[in-house]
Amino acid sequence: MLVFACFASARMSAQFYSQGDISLSFVPMVNHDSTICSTQGQLFYQITVQNSFIGDTVKVKDMSGYLVYQDVNTTGMNPWNVFAPVMIAGGVIADNNISGGMANFGGPSTKVICGPDTIYNINNYYSGPVTNPCHYGNVSGMVYVDQNGDCIFNGSDAPLNAVLVGSNVALSSPSMSSTWGLAGTDMSGNYNMQLQESWMTSYSVAIPSQYQFIFPLASCTPVSYTYTTLPQANVDFALQCTSNMDVQCAAYSSGAVRPLLPFTLSPYVSNTGCSMASGVIKLLLDPDVVYNASLSSNPATSVVGDTLMWNYSNLTNLSAGMYWNSFFAGVHLTPTAAVNIGDVLCFEVLADAPAGDVDPVNNSYSFCLSVVNSYDPNMKEVSPKGVGTAGNILPSTPDLTYTIHFQNTGNAAAINVSVIDTLDANVDAGSLEILGATHAMSPLWLAPNVVKFTFYSIMLPDSTTNEPLSHGAVSFKVNLNPALPLGTEIKNTGYIYFDSNPAIVTNTTLNTIAVTTGISEQTQSASVTVYPNPFTDNTTFVISDDLQNGTYTFEITDVLGKKVNEIKNISDKQFSISRNDLQNGIYFYKIYSTEKIIGAGKLIIK
Repeated sequence: MLVFACFASARMSAQFYSQGDISLSFVPMVNHDSTICSTQGQLFYQITVQNSFIGDTVKVKDMSGYLVYQDVNTTGMNPWNVFAPVMIAGGVIADNNISGGMANFGGPSTKVICGPDTIYNINNYYSGPVTNPCHYGNVSGMVYVDQNGDCIFNGSDAPLNAVLVGSNVALSSPSMSSTWGLAGTDMSGNYNMQLQESWMTSYSVAIPSQYQFIFPLASCTPVSYTYTTLPQANVDFALQCTSNMDVQCAAYSSGAVRPLLPFTLSPYVSNTGCSMASGVIKLLLDPDVVYNASLSSNPATSVVGDTLMWNYSNLTNLSAGMYWNSFFAGVHLTPTAAVNIGDVLCFEVLADAPAGDVDPVNNSYSFCLSVVNSYDPNMKEVSPKGVGTAGNILPSTPDLTYTIHFQNTGNAAAINVSVIDTLDANVDAGSLEILGATHAMSPLWLAPNVVKFTFYSIMLPDSTTNEPLSHGAVSFKVNLNPALPLGTEIKNTGYIYFDSNPAIVTNTTLNTIAVTTGISEQTQSASVTVYPNPFTDNTTFVISDDLQNGTYTFEITDVLGKKVNEIKNISDKQFSISRNDLQNGIYFYKIYSTEKIIGAGKLIIK
């Protein structure tokens, strides 16, 4: 290797560098295309090496040492000239980003190395003139909740911050048929969007349908505005609250429950209304799980016996950027050694009902999780599951709750995950209510009965890297259509997309409208039938579980978790209770033996 005679570094100008036997200048290339209204730029280094010989190597690296480009002198040329491409950010710039008729390109600093000589901190930035750029115009307006219903922002109306407003622009360009624009609202609910005017024939402005899951459009606001000229002002979206306050609670698990293996249970409380709601959310644990506060993502504020409690405050759907504002608690639970495959673990979630809550009935949620072993992590569950392989449910069943579980079992993180669900014709698609999701999620109606849940930038780790965090889920419920005839089947299948991979198809859930012994309207377990429920004076429990040489314990708790009735040493498979001095309202029952939970569910006294 020839030893260079190196001299002190001297930076000759903004476009010229030298060090020892290396000198470097920039060769910019700028090309503007008026049919696509953008400028493409590329930057090259013209590197000259003095005293060069065969085998000399020129390397271009970023400042962290990553090799960007390399060339070898194979001819013995001296001086040796090297033409090397440069990393730049934003290699294509739309004309609406052109400032002062100049396109500005730049990239990270680099260094050029040849033998003992190195040019450090090369500033890769240059500007190029753009002739005849395309023209643009503004669309502006406001997004707000029209609380007084007069279609004018005033009085008690509330501006919505961080709501995305989008546009589709139809073009007559020979190279493009359309383009789009996007702008978010500020703290005052205002947005300002710049759209391409050159080649434009028309454009539409709308907000994503995901916001309408909570804020329906007011009568004065169309689903989409359509215009043919720019600029346009006062393109407003007046939305409505579904209620002043509706506190509701539920929970979801990180996946199927397996013996002695930890899982995460996430109780949560939501307020779909616009008034502030604060209170306490409680989780009543099954006796066959062990709670670990140190491994929980949001440990309980306090623990009393088998009840975990958290304080929540100021929940409202008027929070910045939130269309479904919830308080979540991630609880680390491990089934005990007493749990076997086929058992169920039953839980209850309770939330305080603040004054003004429009529907106190949904302030409680009871559910059971089946214990399994080998299972497909990408699966779909329905509740009530129903009886038998047909999933028989009573005609009076009001709604079905679906949960779609997914897991990244690949070998790299999933950047985006999408779940598409086509609702059965026998359910009311318009009644769909999102109960929760494990990660930030955007819902969208693809068709009147096809809903898409997209987890943008979820970065879901793969199961080999981080198994507990490789899971995700989304849960929702829909009302059944009224007066479905006996024998009606309600089926549902989910399609899960990890990035650009083909769809993973879940199992198909099945429910059938039937009148069959063993179906309970309110219980969460097929082992118990309760009738009537709701009841006024007396109700009867029928236990179908095959318990030999043992007895049951029966207990009732109110919505605050206080035990209000208990019967021990029940040996009969059928027994009745009376309301005694219990007030009208919602209660929860649990029937259990020394070995397991037999059944748990909700009782309504009216």
